[in-house]
Order: sequence, then C-alpha cells, then structure tokens
Amino acid sequence: MAEPRHKKPQRRKGLAVRSGGGRRRRSGVIDDAPKSARELHRSARRSSASLARRRVALAFLGAVLIVGTSVLLTWLTLQETAEPEPDLGAPTAAGSSTLFLITDEDDRVGSNALLVAHPTDGSEVVLFPPSLLAILPGFGESEIANTVRFDGPPLAKTTVVNLLGTRIDSVVHLNEEGFAAAIGRSLTVDLPNPLLEADSDGLTVVAAEGPAERDPDMLATLLTNQGAGDQLEWLDRQGSVWRATIEAIEGDPAIAERLTRGAVGDPDAALQAMVASSRDPGFLATAVPVRRIEAAGGDTERYQLPSSAAASFVSDRFPFLVIREEPRPRVEVLNGNGRIGTTGPIAALLVEKGYRILKTDNADRDDYAETQVIAQGREHQQDAIDVQRILGSGEVLLEARQPSGIVDLTIIVGRDIPA
Repeated sequence: MAEPRHKKPQRRKGLAVRSGGGRRRRSGVIDDAPKSARELHRSARRSSASLARRRVALAFLGAVLIVGTSVLLTWLTLQETAEPEPDLGAPTAAGSSTLFLITDEDDRVGSNALLVAHPTDGSEVVLFPPSLLAILPGFGESEIANTVRFDGPPLAKTTVVNLLGTRIDSVVHLNEEGFAAAIGRSLTVDLPNPLLEADSDGLTVVAAEGPAERDPDMLATLLTNQGAGDQLEWLDRQGSVWRATIEAIEGDPAIAERLTRGAVGDPDAALQAMVASSRDPGFLATAVPVRRIEAAGGDTERYQLPSSAAASFVSDRFPFLVIREEPRPRVEVLNGNGRIGTTGPIAALLVEKGYRILKTDNADRDDYAETQVIAQGREHQQDAIDVQRILGSGEVLLEARQPSGIVDLTIIVGRDIPA
C-alpha cells in the first residue's frame, strides 16, 4: 500500500510557520494565498507611506512638546522673578504716614499735610499752620513754611518728626502747577468759609463758601493762598480740599498714582495710604493743637505747638507711629569744629532715633578735636552713652554740679565727625 503524499510547503523569504486549516503566517501576517508581484509592490508602497506618515506625526508631536515645554518654563521663570503687585487694600499693621508739602511760587509751604492710615485705627490728614514756629534742626527756630526753602523736603520731614515724635514713611513735594496737574480734573469741594482777597475796593470773593465744582488750579490756590482771613480759617479750607481729593481717589485711583509718583522714601506706602484712606468712610481732616502767640511787631500771625499737647495729640490719634515713648530726651547740638552744615545731619540722625532737638547753634569755640556728649545730670548718663554709640565717636562727660534745666544732653560736634 502506498504511503499518502504530503504537500510540501512553499517557502518565502521571512519567517514561515504552519497554522491551523493549512494557512500560512509570515512574520505575523496571515496569508490565505500567495500574492503576486504587483500586490507585493502595492503593499510595500502602502507600508512605506504609512511609516513616513508615522514619522511626520511623531516629529510634529515632538516639536509641539518642545515648544510647549519651553513656553511653560519661561512662564514659570517669569512668575518666580516678577515683583508681586502691592496690596493697596489696607496699610500694614504698623500703619503708614506720608507728608505732603504743597509750595507756592516763593517755595513757601502753604499746605503741610500729614496723611496717616491704619488698618483698624482709621485714617486722617493732619494739617499744620504755615506760620507755626518750630526748631528747624540745623537752621534754628523759624516758621515751618520755610523748611523747603532752607533745605528741601528732608528738612521738612525732620522738623515734623521732631515736633511730633512720629515715624514718617515718605515725603511728597509738589508746587502749585504740579498739584493741579496731578489732580487733573475738577472736584466738588464744600468750603466752610470763603477765600477772600483784599484789593483797593475792599474784599473780593475768590472762592465762595459752600459746595461747588473747583478746577485743578483753584484747588492748588486754596492750598497755597491764605487770603484775607487767619490761618485757622485757611486750614479749614485746606481740609475740605484734602477730603475732596481723597474721596475722588476711590473712583479714580490714578489721582493717587500721580500725586505720589515723586514720593521720597517709600512710594508704595504713600500710594497705599491714599487708596486706603479713600475707602475709609470715617476719614478725617484735623489740625495739630496749636496756640496763637503774640509776636513782636504786632500783626504778625504766629503759632506754637507745646510738646505736651503734641504728645497727647499723637497718643490719642495715632500711637502706632510713635518712635519712642515720651518724654523724649531733650538735646542741643552745637557746632564745635567750624565747618558749615555740621549740626543739621547730626540733629536729623538723632530725631529719627527718638530724641527731641531743642537747639542747634555754635559752640563756645570751633577747635574741638573730639566730639563731646555731655549728660546734664546723672539720670541722663545712659542717654549720653547711647548717643555716643549712635554717632560712633565722641567722649561721654557728666555735668553733675550745674546741670541744665532746659536740655538733658549737650552735644558739641568736634572734628572727629566726618564732614
């Protein structure tokens, strides 16, 4: 009996295996029957085209990932390096203060306005009469209106800090034109009394009492022109202008930005104080508790701010700004080296540290080689030692036999203090 014949499988290039039902599987592809050369050519072209499409797609996807990653990394870097925008919603827990100085064409300060803001204690603007007599450290006693004329905004700041014993974070100085430009539009101002000017026919009404739209130039005039009345009436008008300005900022914060653009010190604190004040429904305009004094010459208007009244006013209104608890050590600074401008910087430094300057003048001679810090009585020895450390130079002495009853410390600036 003949053995059955088995069909020999036909082989192709590549892997060939036998599968169930007599079908062939080559390289994982099942073939029911051999393919012609034409079919193999088409298949090869389709495979080549498919591979090319996959390569293009992968290349495109890779490019997108690279660009996307680059953009993401750049954005994250910018987020890390960008300065955070200041929160203008409320001042810090320490509160803030900005001194505004509005000067007339002669550089006299018409409006000395200290803007104070605190997150819980509220905000207010405190006004000073221009003819308030004060110690201008380094220049002696004069009207507070002369600070900018003598030595610019820094002297104005030192003078007010010396008067009140409070911290001032920034100073803004604007002349009439600058203030008008910063406001930029008319505001409704309710004047408690009219601005009157004397002329040959009597008195002329420059700005009437009551509410009215006042253009920027008139607003500047109200801050720098006393008119025919006294300075306390003038301060009332100034208060109305500052209230209208603060109220306008709530709807137009750009006014605050323009007003504080040239602030010296901390411009962000100045801007923050103005915006925070505009949101305070209890915002006040007040004046320091001055008293009028009789001056030589009769009709000259002069005011004083007693130290006890200043201390009570500050502790009641804004104690968060106090630099040092009262009573502050009283100091006189005397020039003992003959160099011009010696006492001013020393006095300004001590004022910022919480001392109260009562006098700046020349010493009995101008050839002191070493600075002397003299304690007027044993109870002020530690204050003298502290001042020596602040100055970084000098000799501490004690006046025990006849201590001064006016000052607690006497500083004679010698040649060991750099010019």
